[in-house]
Amino acid sequence: MTPDQRIATLARSQHGVVTRPQARDAGLSSSGVDRRLRSGYFLSVYPGVFTLSGVPSSRLQGLMAAVLSTGVGAVASHRSAAGLLGMLPWPRQMHVATRRRRWSPKPFVVHRSTDLAPDQTMVLRCIPTTEPARTIVDLGAAVGRRTVALAFDKALRDRLVTLERVAEVVDDVARQGRTGVGTARALLEIRLKWRGDTESPLEDLFRQLLADAGLPMPMGQYPVRDQLGVVVARLDFAYPERRLGIELDGFRFHSDPKTFADDRVRQNAVLSAGYRLLRYTARDLRDTPQRVVAEVARSLAELPVNSSVG
Repeated sequence: MTPDQRIATLARSQHGVVTRPQARDAGLSSSGVDRRLRSGYFLSVYPGVFTLSGVPSSRLQGLMAAVLSTGVGAVASHRSAAGLLGMLPWPRQMHVATRRRRWSPKPFVVHRSTDLAPDQTMVLRCIPTTEPARTIVDLGAAVGRRTVALAFDKALRDRLVTLERVAEVVDDVARQGRTGVGTARALLEIRLKWRGDTESPLEDLFRQLLADAGLPMPMGQYPVRDQLGVVVARLDFAYPERRLGIELDGFRFHSDPKTFADDRVRQNAVLSAGYRLLRYTARDLRDTPQRVVAEVARSLAELPVNSSVG
């Protein structure tokens, strides 16, 4: 296999990106690399990092190039790691973490992370990156609390991380005095108190509103039974001891006549079981969160505790 063939094989595993040292290791001389740069066979991305001519550009290629240009041991981090992991949308600006103390100026954000343990990194789609739990902790120092919460809950829904793993990383990083730990720890403590699982970002947002207001956590995905013990509905949230149910109506709510009719049958069954039912839309949670929280709090105060729960 010729040096160019070896380089092409390597580039295919790195989204079309190769470094000068890698090209030298493949058998090219320094002058050979320079000739290919002058001819346009290699296209410079950053000093010492280039792509092969004809390889389509992509987000993954850009992130791979940024990581490689930062040096050995660098990984995608913060918003870029969250984007790669599917926890948040891809950011406009790339973020890379390195254990090195010095690096040359870069057209992207470089974070110094001397406390980054090997078990807090992984390789995903051929790109070295922080693993989900470490990404959540790092986000606490780079974005707002609400954004961290969204990433945290997406990772939980997608089974990318467990609360136990986040707790482990929080404790480990806290000993190093890293910023962002406070946000991750606060969100972790809230989620350790949550009861049941949620199935959508809308449900995650509702839970966070209740937590921020200091209200008790409801049960998630709670089955309501009739007098015969038959499950007649499954509520998004419920305080069964108060017989208070809460439903969140997403984008598909009332999307067709059958859905509308089925929902009314289900709602009547919940009311017949003795529940008060509160319903909220995404707009309610986004535009009038104080009203939503106040209505839940008022219902909890008004409704008596029931000894028989169902």
